[in-house]
Amino acid sequence: MLAMVDDFEFDVSKTSYDEFESRITYFFATHQNLGGFDTYQNTGRHEEQILLKGTLICKSQKQLNEFEKMAARKRAITMAFSNGKAFEILIFSLNKKRNNFLNTGEFLKQEYQIDLQVIGGSKWEKLFQKMEKD
Repeated sequence: MLAMVDDFEFDVSKTSYDEFESRITYFFATHQNLGGFDTYQNTGRHEEQILLKGTLICKSQKQLNEFEKMAARKRAITMAFSNGKAFEILIFSLNKKRNNFLNTGEFLKQEYQIDLQVIGGSKWEKLFQKMEKD
């Protein structure tokens, strides 16, 4: 298992992702100073986005349908990795690109990109951290 989003599993032998990108943004307010450098003030917590990209070759035509249904519910869900890290996330977008079509209309190759927004640590991760302290 590479990762699991709710009940949807990203696995090397099934639906794997080729690229994992994480972007963390820190927010500051800028205060301009006459004759000097600007100063900055921390304005709160950071924000993290995750981007998953993958290519499915000769897989089921319905491989991403369950993920799409899960995203359409527009609820916070848990994303867990094999290393034990877990996050509460929202699915912001799912882009699918299909090509290499057969004369029957089926496609052989499907590329996808999923944009996720981390909205907090998972309640399970917090529980495990508490158990480790005890």
